[in-house]
Amino acid sequence: MKRHKGFFRRYFITGFAVFVPIALTIYIIKVVVIKLDTVFRFLPPKFHPDTYLPFHVPGLGLLATLFLILIIGLLAKNFFGREIVRWIEGIFKNIPLVRVVYTAIAGFIKALFSDNSEAFRQAALVEFPRKGIYSMGYVVGESDSELFPGLGPDYVKMFIPTTPNITTGFFILVKKDQVRPIDVNPQEAFKIIISAGVVTPDRFGGIGEQVNDQPES
Repeated sequence: MKRHKGFFRRYFITGFAVFVPIALTIYIIKVVVIKLDTVFRFLPPKFHPDTYLPFHVPGLGLLATLFLILIIGLLAKNFFGREIVRWIEGIFKNIPLVRVVYTAIAGFIKALFSDNSEAFRQAALVEFPRKGIYSMGYVVGESDSELFPGLGPDYVKMFIPTTPNITTGFFILVKKDQVRPIDVNPQEAFKIIISAGVVTPDRFGGIGEQVNDQPES
């Protein structure tokens, strides 16, 4: 009986570890595709693909969104496109509540994807939320003494993401000598944080990236 119990436990855990990541990945992709398919609702019926197709094709909204982003990027690179972007930004920045949300999101996106930005380029450890406990985060820049009086160049700004939702977290100011840089790139750091430290880069052993067989009891 004990042997059968160990057999069931071993293969159930193995199957669970294989099934759940696949199922969740498919579910997330499905949700994204369904949400992006709704972009066609804002178009007149004569421009909606379902008007001309005998059946609904999932994913057209995703392709349309990616194509729209590409077109916006191409337009924003020329003179007239840049003027249009500035005009739109001016509208957003002149609306009180919208200005706060827009400038914060725009600054975050530019810092995340800019090749010249140092934000989110260095992963590091810092004692947070108290001494003796370390959290992983990103150095996003040096402190501004005018913005933060008394905290000069000896301090840096850090963002500490939460697990598993890395879009939320804590913004802290900490002394440089209390920051411990670690040898991982931003993508590897994201992987570690999202998995709550279970998944690590291959060169450190790749813990959690594959299901290990467990001996039968």
